[in-house]
Amino acid sequence: FSIKVSETATTLVISALNSAPIDVSISGKTTVNVTLKGVTDNLQEVVVVGYGVQSKKTNVQSVGVIKSDAFLNQPVASVSQVLQGQVAGVQMTNSSGVLGAQSSVRIRGAASLLAGGQPLYVIDGVPMNDNVLAAAQGGGTGLNPLVDINPNDIESISVLKDAGAAAIYGSRGTNGVIIVKTKKGKTGQKTKVNLDVYTGQSSPTDLIPMMNADQLRSYTTDFRSIRALAPQTLPTGGFDWVDAVVRKGVVNSVAASVIGGTEKTRFYLGSNYYQENGYTIGNDLKRISGRINLEHDVNKNFKVGTNFNISNTKSDRIGVENNTFAPLTSSYLQLPWVQPYDAQGNFVNTGFIQNTLGLEALNANEFLSTRSYGNIFAELKFLKHFTARTDWGIDMTQVEERGRTVNLFTPGGSGFRNLFQDKKWLSTNSITYEQRFGKHTVNALVAQSFETQTSEAIQVAGSGFASDALPNVGSASTPTTTFASRTGWALASYFGRVSYNFDSKYSLEITGRRDGSSRFGDNNKFGNFWSVASGWVVSDEKFFKSIRQINLFKLTASYGTSGNDRIGNFPYQAFYGGGVGADYNSAAGLVPTQVPNADLQWEQTNQYNFGINISAFNSKVNLQVDFYNKKTLNNLVNIPIPWTTGFAVQTRNAGEIENKGVDITLNTVNIDKKDFNWNTSFNIGFLKNTVLSLPENRDPEGRNFVAGSAAQRAIVGESLNTFYLIRYQGVNPQTGNAEWLNRNGVVTTAPIANDRVVVGSAIPKFTGGFTNNFRYKNFDLSAFFNFSYGNDVLIDGLRFTENLNAGNGFNKATNVLNFWRKSGDQAFAPALNSTTALTFNQLSTLQLMDGSYLRLKTLTFGYNLPKNVLGKTNVIQSMRFYVLAQNLWILQNKNFRGPDAEVSANGGNNLVQGESFFALPQAKSVTVGLNITF
Repeated sequence: FSIKVSETATTLVISALNSAPIDVSISGKTTVNVTLKGVTDNLQEVVVVGYGVQSKKTNVQSVGVIKSDAFLNQPVASVSQVLQGQVAGVQMTNSSGVLGAQSSVRIRGAASLLAGGQPLYVIDGVPMNDNVLAAAQGGGTGLNPLVDINPNDIESISVLKDAGAAAIYGSRGTNGVIIVKTKKGKTGQKTKVNLDVYTGQSSPTDLIPMMNADQLRSYTTDFRSIRALAPQTLPTGGFDWVDAVVRKGVVNSVAASVIGGTEKTRFYLGSNYYQENGYTIGNDLKRISGRINLEHDVNKNFKVGTNFNISNTKSDRIGVENNTFAPLTSSYLQLPWVQPYDAQGNFVNTGFIQNTLGLEALNANEFLSTRSYGNIFAELKFLKHFTARTDWGIDMTQVEERGRTVNLFTPGGSGFRNLFQDKKWLSTNSITYEQRFGKHTVNALVAQSFETQTSEAIQVAGSGFASDALPNVGSASTPTTTFASRTGWALASYFGRVSYNFDSKYSLEITGRRDGSSRFGDNNKFGNFWSVASGWVVSDEKFFKSIRQINLFKLTASYGTSGNDRIGNFPYQAFYGGGVGADYNSAAGLVPTQVPNADLQWEQTNQYNFGINISAFNSKVNLQVDFYNKKTLNNLVNIPIPWTTGFAVQTRNAGEIENKGVDITLNTVNIDKKDFNWNTSFNIGFLKNTVLSLPENRDPEGRNFVAGSAAQRAIVGESLNTFYLIRYQGVNPQTGNAEWLNRNGVVTTAPIANDRVVVGSAIPKFTGGFTNNFRYKNFDLSAFFNFSYGNDVLIDGLRFTENLNAGNGFNKATNVLNFWRKSGDQAFAPALNSTTALTFNQLSTLQLMDGSYLRLKTLTFGYNLPKNVLGKTNVIQSMRFYVLAQNLWILQNKNFRGPDAEVSANGGNNLVQGESFFALPQAKSVTVGLNITF
């Protein structure tokens, strides 16, 4: 290549990714030959941050990066699933087994009581919506921002963790920010076509062992005999309901992409068809998506471009796990002698626990989503050091839910149809300034953005259909629900950032942002957020040069604020509602529906971070350690108020929460030979969550608390997700009675609600993961483990499966067969004639278990065809065959009785984590695939 330099120039600095930079003397020369020396991890590599990129060496922010090879070819319905165990300080938990349901993601702990706890997702500069658009048809969370993107389109995922990184997003940075960067072509890049195809099968990792018909008949006979009840004639025969609803899951995916670039135009086109049938009936998902990323240089100073994605998702959805419409829930509880068919093979009405096979075969429960998002931009360089950019983006979603229940279960049948639309528009205008003079480098950004979003919903339902062949709710003779709503919000923002670096050693960065949200009243509409961050590359100092084994030793520090406004629209206003219930004497009217609070203000999180970055042995060992403390003030919470006001609660600011911990990331190159490579990645995040203050509402110990569920509450001095339960002691071998402890620790057989105490927390002490990658010639092997330690899990469904009452109409777990019979028995369940037999399954620590685990998450084996073989085709550049297995093995407490320790069925509810009610366990799967590049 050629380059123009001034006549006085004496030296060129030449660098490239994965190579060490060198200085080349050009005095008196017109041609130079250069050979770059490769390094494992070039510190000049850039990382994606908010509204830009920064040099990895001089970056002062705490950013976790996941590159595309970390989740390559994984059969996941949502990219959010690949966050698990990949970044220190990030906890990802599957909130539902419903395909496509949003995962619960916490970055450095939950920082809010009422406001949303999910991070902000930004894809190619577009902040995505995660509003709750769907009704309660599977999953406890809102719209999944990452279910509509093809994983093959992603180049990298950056997780912004500290205030220095997140403050640029101001009011939405409290819960962290996840930036997704999709693939783009490069100037002069030869056009490449990539095809990736895989198929696989799945099964549940574990299930609750339930009694068969003979076991339940024997147990029922024993129960009635021991309790001196009259004998009962039980039905003959049997049916395995669990086996009937569990099937072999299937996943198929075809992804194709084209990438390339000319001197002026860069492009990327991607498409994907993804289809998955879960391992339970009625749980299916299909998605087709397409993407175009395009950039064009109008001239050397002006370029335009677009990033656009469109997807269509169709799901056959099961009901939420917390009802008997869910196939697995129903199959666990259904009596095993109940038959689903009559003598003619027709479905029969099975009573209270409905015929789940009939429900899935005859009824409809569909979820359809169409989502379009992206942006167009123009960028102009002027006055040598300035760049102006204007960016216009959209995120538009339409969701439709359709349901139809036939006459078999409801005379005349019933149906519903729900339509939701969410339209978001945003614009961002910015000017950046960058200049180097001598050893000084200055980079500045000033910007303005505006976002507005409108949501609309229409819901109709009816009953009484003349025929089961009529699927449309409009055919119902009796309307039962008619509802329509429309709401929206807007956010006006002004922000800036100034970065200064001296001699690539000393860095200082200041960020400020001012947000005005329509969700707050005039008294507190605007919030100010800021951060200060600094860095010192100690290894560039003269006194450090003698330590040759360490090529980078960097210290960073940051302090700043970020906010949270995810409390719904207009909680500060006095609302009035009309419609049904607002009439007076049959005349239309209005009734107040919300207490106003003009002083409602932003929830704010203050955070400091101290970081140590070390790279040693020619970047073969890379260590990053971050110490942080997050304190959230002015928590947004619903506070109970006297019923004499006509209302139950009012939204106010109250309470403080602290999250502090340590994030550690270690990457090593263990062996780097011509034919054999081995590298390891390890991360672990330690977290301590403490509630510092709450509104006035005292427990028996005199501590303020906010209840999240019957088993869990936030308590001052404890964690946000503290389990507050009666302590179960066990079955007394001598008496056969189940025993609990009262509040004072004294054994009792009749505990009361006032005996509840703090017994654990749903928040792990630490989480993380580690990966080992091996390559031998053309073979590659990768093993990824993730882990969690120190958290408790409540498997609430056990209160039903371990209910000893033989007459309650539910099947039992097989461990109930181990009941006390004689003195000295070490039994699971008490004697059936004990006074404690019918209270044995009450909510207590009997259902609370250690949720710690170590799981082999993915195991991948691949083979790349040799290039000398592919060269003969003159068409194929690379071809790789691979086999990928997920969730093959787990190490956990031997006394764990639930099907899966990774549960959080309440989704985005910050006050309730780690609870499950028959939530579907994760799938164990094996896929085979082929990746070809032309």
